[in-house]
Amino acid sequence: MSKKRIYKEAEKSNAVTTTKRFGQRRWLQAAVVAVLALLAVVAFSKPGRITLSQAYNKLLGQGQRNTATPTPLDLEQQARGRHGWNAGLTNSVVTGTVTFYNRNGQSAGQAVAVIYRLYPDRLRVEMTRGVSTEIFGFTGENAWRTGTSNLSAKAARDIRAWLRLCPERLFTSRATTNYRESGRRVERFRAARPWQGQQQLSQPLALEQVEILDDLGLPPDGSRVGDRRRITYYLNRSNYTIESARWLEPDEPTRRVDDNDVALSDVRLDFNDWRTVGGVLLPYEVVKWSGGRVEFRLQITQLLVNQSLPISLFQQS
Repeated sequence: MSKKRIYKEAEKSNAVTTTKRFGQRRWLQAAVVAVLALLAVVAFSKPGRITLSQAYNKLLGQGQRNTATPTPLDLEQQARGRHGWNAGLTNSVVTGTVTFYNRNGQSAGQAVAVIYRLYPDRLRVEMTRGVSTEIFGFTGENAWRTGTSNLSAKAARDIRAWLRLCPERLFTSRATTNYRESGRRVERFRAARPWQGQQQLSQPLALEQVEILDDLGLPPDGSRVGDRRRITYYLNRSNYTIESARWLEPDEPTRRVDDNDVALSDVRLDFNDWRTVGGVLLPYEVVKWSGGRVEFRLQITQLLVNQSLPISLFQQS
C-alpha cells in the first residue's frame, strides 16, 4: 500500500473518531442542561428545597440543627436546677426555734417563730417568747407591726430583712434585678460560732460567686424609704448548692449603701442541713451574722410549701 493511501485512510479514521466524540460531547452537554433544568425546577418548589437541603446535609454527615453550639447555663440557672426551684412555687411556711446571741456570743434568749412568705415580697412573722407573741410583716410596699402605727426606719428595715433570710431569694429576685457572676473563692475555715467555736474544714470549700441587686420597699420614683443591696450568693462549685449570702448594710437605715461617708456592717447568712421538701432543696438551719458576730440562729422544725395563704394574712392585723 502506498504512503499516500495510508495517509488518506488515517485521515478518514480520525474524521470518524472526531465525529463520534463530538456527538458524545453534544449528548453529554444536553444531559447536563436537562439535569440542571430539573434541579432548578425542584429548587424553586418548597418540597424540592427541603429534599435538596436534606441531601446536602446528609453529604456533610450532619444536619444543620446539630451545628449550633448550645448556650451554657449560667450559675443561677445551675443553682435553680440543683435546688429544684420552679415557677410553680408560690409560698412557704417555716416553723422553728430562733436563738439570739449578744455581742459576747452568749445566748440572749429563744423564741418560736412561724414565718409566712408569699413570693417574692410578702412576709408575715409570728414570734412567740414565753406567753407573748409579736407579729410583724411586709405588704410588698410597707413594713408593719401589730399594735404600732408608725414604725421607725430601723424597725422597718429590720422587718424587710427577714425576706432575705432564706436562699430562694436568689431565684425569686433574679427575673427583676441586675445579675453578675463575680469569680471564685476558696474558704478553708468556718467562722467561730458561739455553740461550736472556729472549725478548720477537712477540705477547702470552693465557691462560685453570684451577685444580684436586690430592692425591698423601694419604688421606682424614690417616694418611699426602702433598701437596695448588692447581695452575693456563694455556690458550692461541686454541686451548685447555695452555701451562704453576704451584703453590706448601712448602720444608719435612712442612708444609701453607696454614700461616701456612711458606716457599713457586713451581713452574712449561712445555710445548712439541706432537705428536700415538695421537690425543693431547702435549708433547715440558717445562721445570721452582723458585723462579724452571730445575731441569731434559726433551727427549722417544719417547712411547708404551696399552702393556702390568703392575701389578707400579709396585711397589718
